Amino acid sequence: MPCDQPEQDRLALQHQVYLLALKGKLTTTRITSATRRILDLGTGPGYWAVAMAQQYPHAEVVGVDMAVWDIETTEAVAPNARVTWEIDDLDVWGVEPELDDVTLRLERYNPYRDHANREPLDSPAKQKTKASDSQTHTQPHTPSDPSFDLYSLEPEVQPGWHFSDTFDLIHMRSMKGVFAYWEGVYDEIYKNLSPGGWVEIADYDMTMPSLEEMAGIEEFPFPALRKLYLGVMQASFKSGRPIGTYYMHPTYLEDAGFKDVQTTYVNVPIGQWPEDEEQRKIGKLFLVSVMEMLEANLLRLLTVWGDAEKIWSVEEVKDEIERGKKEILEWSRGPDRQGKTEGWCASFKWIVGRKSKNA
Repeated sequence: MPCDQPEQDRLALQHQVYLLALKGKLTTTRITSATRRILDLGTGPGYWAVAMAQQYPHAEVVGVDMAVWDIETTEAVAPNARVTWEIDDLDVWGVEPELDDVTLRLERYNPYRDHANREPLDSPAKQKTKASDSQTHTQPHTPSDPSFDLYSLEPEVQPGWHFSDTFDLIHMRSMKGVFAYWEGVYDEIYKNLSPGGWVEIADYDMTMPSLEEMAGIEEFPFPALRKLYLGVMQASFKSGRPIGTYYMHPTYLEDAGFKDVQTTYVNVPIGQWPEDEEQRKIGKLFLVSVMEMLEANLLRLLTVWGDAEKIWSVEEVKDEIERGKKEILEWSRGPDRQGKTEGWCASFKWIVGRKSKNA
């Protein structure tokens, strides 16, 4: 993803969409006076982190991202908010998939399945982690070992995340396609939470109708969108980081040890087709965000990984995006020609889980 000004502006719009979807709330969890530390994982330009610091000044808010953003612009909106910013790549499990594995995965992959289902297929990182766990580990040096030097001994760095203290809330937003090994991510989140602390993950789905759903229609009315959708889903799968909200499946949290796992769903319109004024407002904002995110989300995946048939050129991606934008505008105008009473929506959701106080 680019970290330029247009992308920062788009993420500012997206932040407003999340905010409006929750009717002005920043989180579905309960923040109390006992909430000491809050982590915004994958903070980007830090809009959520700054807003949380402004609303809950008693809490220490930390924003971490692997990229450098224009944080000063974000902070200028709320000069009294205090956020600690950290740059760190927390994907300690990233593994490039093998060619044979990619071929097999694409043969089994159905891009129209429910992307909220857990584990479209085992990730390469998960497979390699399983393999490494089954291998014999090297024995550590001992004082009888000639290479052992008592005076230069340093503690061995353990794999995982290393924060200075635990958190009472760890928050992630719009992280689909970021990590290859989500089991490890949730294990680390659990480890870095204080007893009684919460995790919250927010994201959304924008699915295309499947061929079965389009039965009876001679030709799909938006061929560019269909081509882009298929291409980017296949490319993300080839990269080892499938796009979709499957990583928010409740069993990921439950397997990591979280209790009281709950999900909040909100349908957000794409475009100004709703009659309700507030819904029209959020629909307009989200439509602009969708239009602006296409190149940022698609260009690298399609030009590096390509779809099931080929690697795309930059020109091919940009040309198809321009056609896709015209189709999005047409689709977002209102209910489709099949007589439905609602237009195009995205499914936003927030899932939370609590670490036991006795953990």
